[in-house]
Amino acid sequence: MASPTLGLLRRLHEESRTEIIARARAQFQGSNEDFLSLADEYDAIAPRLRGRFLETLGLSTDDFESSQRSSLSLAVSPETGEFLRNMVLSQRPARILELGSSCGVSTLYFAEALRTLGRGVVVATERDALKCARLRDHVRTAGLDAHVDLREGDVFDTVAELDGRFDMVFIDVWADAYLKLFKGIERLLRPGSIVLADNMYTAEDAVRPYKHYLDDDPRFSTMTLNFESGIEFTVVVSQAGMSSTDPCRSGPD
Repeated sequence: MASPTLGLLRRLHEESRTEIIARARAQFQGSNEDFLSLADEYDAIAPRLRGRFLETLGLSTDDFESSQRSSLSLAVSPETGEFLRNMVLSQRPARILELGSSCGVSTLYFAEALRTLGRGVVVATERDALKCARLRDHVRTAGLDAHVDLREGDVFDTVAELDGRFDMVFIDVWADAYLKLFKGIERLLRPGSIVLADNMYTAEDAVRPYKHYLDDDPRFSTMTLNFESGIEFTVVVSQAGMSSTDPCRSGPD
C-alpha cells in the first residue's frame, strides 16, 4: 500500500476509535475502571457475541446505528479494511459500489487496491455533506481521485439513478435499511457479483430480515464471516435482476 494512503488510514482509524470509545463511555453507567475492563472483555470475545454483549450492558446497538446518521465517522476496522482490499486484489472488479461511505476509510481501501491493479472505480455514496467534504479531501490526499466516483445525496435516490453492472458491493449503512437497499440494487448485479455487508453481528436484530432474504433465495449463496463486526459474504449465483417471486424463474419456489 502506498505510504500516503497508509499514513492517512492509520490516522483515520485512530480518530474513529476515539469517537467510538467516547460514545460508549458516555452511555456506560459505571466507573472508568469498569469501563476499561469491559472494553478489554469486548475485544476478547467471539465476534458473534459482541452485539448481545453490548446489549447486556445497556449499550444499545440502535444507539450506535443512530450515530451513523450523525457526524460520527464509525469507520471500518483495520482488519475489515485489509479484508476489503484483498477481496479487490483477488477478484479484480472493474466497478465497486459502496453504500454508505462516511468519511471514506473503506473507500480508501477499495481505491488503493484498484490503483494497484491499474484500473477500476469505486462509486462511493454518502448523504452527509460534511462527510463528503472530508472524503474528497482524503481521496485527494492519497492521490486516488481517478478511482473514486463520489455520489452525494440520499442513498436510495442515488441507487435509483445508477445503471450498468457492479462486480462488487459493500453495504455499510443503517442496518434496518439493508434489505430495502439490497432490493434496490439487485438489478445492478450479475452472476458472480459479490455483495459484502458489515455489522451482521453488532446489529444482529436489525439485519435479520436481510439475512433471511438471502438465505431463502436460491439466486444467492451466502454466509456470515465470523470476524470483526460480522460480514455477510454473498455471491450472486443467477441473474439477480429477476424477482425471487417471478413465476418464470427456474428453481424451487
